[in-house]
Amino acid sequence: MGSANDDGNNINNPADRAQQNPSSSLLPLQSSEPQSSSSPPSLPESLTRLFTSMFIHANIAHIAFNLFALVYLGGYAERAIGVSRYVFVYLISGIVAALFHGIVASYILHNGDVVLIGASGAISGVLGVAAAAGNSRAYYWLVLQIVFAVIGSVSALPIAFTAHVGGFIAGVLMTKVLVKLEQTKRKSRYFLQP
Repeated sequence: MGSANDDGNNINNPADRAQQNPSSSLLPLQSSEPQSSSSPPSLPESLTRLFTSMFIHANIAHIAFNLFALVYLGGYAERAIGVSRYVFVYLISGIVAALFHGIVASYILHNGDVVLIGASGAISGVLGVAAAAGNSRAYYWLVLQIVFAVIGSVSALPIAFTAHVGGFIAGVLMTKVLVKLEQTKRKSRYFLQP
């Protein structure tokens, strides 16, 4: 039988190999099937990762810094555009921030293998709402993020400052679009009333 050795064990069977060489039993069993971790994730899995990355944090300090930023201008932003639009901008900004970071990290900085977690991009979108609504303190925050993004690109800071910038830009742009849509809706109501 072509693949059996002298003592009758099949050398192609991982369990038989482990018996022949006990130190190999510490290694994971090898499969002839390709491993799923080496294949790219499916589209639904990728979209799920984009969304869920906004709700995972590295540690308590990470959560604390995000909460500080949210307390800093989150209430102002919510009052400026309303709760439903606030939630919409928050979620879309988080996704845009992750995509922006992925593009910049992969194609410009060439370090796209970094894991991206946290709500910072989404919260940056909220700060973008505050900036678009006229709160100048939000722009100070943006300047700090750009400075840190430059520093982080040449050092080993494990913070995705480009995601912060991408979220902020998304928040500003979406707020401007939402305001324009609201103005158009109000004008059309005004002109259509008898």
